[in-house]
Amino acid sequence: MAEEIVIDKNAFFNRLSSFYTAWKADKRSSHTVFGGVGSIVIVMGRTDEANTFQKNNAMHFWLLGYEFPATLMVFTPEVMYVVTTAKKAKHLEPLKGGKIPVEILITSKDPEEKTKAFEKCLEVIRNAGKKVGVLPKDTAAGPFVEDWKRAYATTSEDLEEVDISAAISASAFSVKDTDEL
Repeated sequence: MAEEIVIDKNAFFNRLSSFYTAWKADKRSSHTVFGGVGSIVIVMGRTDEANTFQKNNAMHFWLLGYEFPATLMVFTPEVMYVVTTAKKAKHLEPLKGGKIPVEILITSKDPEEKTKAFEKCLEVIRNAGKKVGVLPKDTAAGPFVEDWKRAYATTSEDLEEVDISAAISASAFSVKDTDEL
């Protein structure tokens, strides 16, 4: 029997809040760790057991307690957007309505639905500013990732990608809450 996925809502919001606090503090200071980004994009493709540690996977585990393959997360200072399938979205629904809003955009194999979800994310990214935080060393793969890369390419020439690997490590993974000890 498959394990039922239950996301710890309190841990999720505590960690998300901690992440946002670090990001906003960096924006108020000299933008050294987050590089002044207005949005952050974390995309995860299909699961690859052979792959070594990657921060996109680690961010999923840290926030959700699970890995959600073929899922896109876009963080803005106001809202966290998640693009995923309806099956995965049902596990994320309880995260709506928190202090930091979580907007879930459901996609399927229907190309129009996926395009609409990606266009919403691209609009959000453009409106958040020219600098976008990315994890350039992570190698996400699969059809979902390829579709995202094609959609993102239409906007990326107008954006400056900033490597936020160090920021993710410093703000998410280096400080442990009591549940992680």
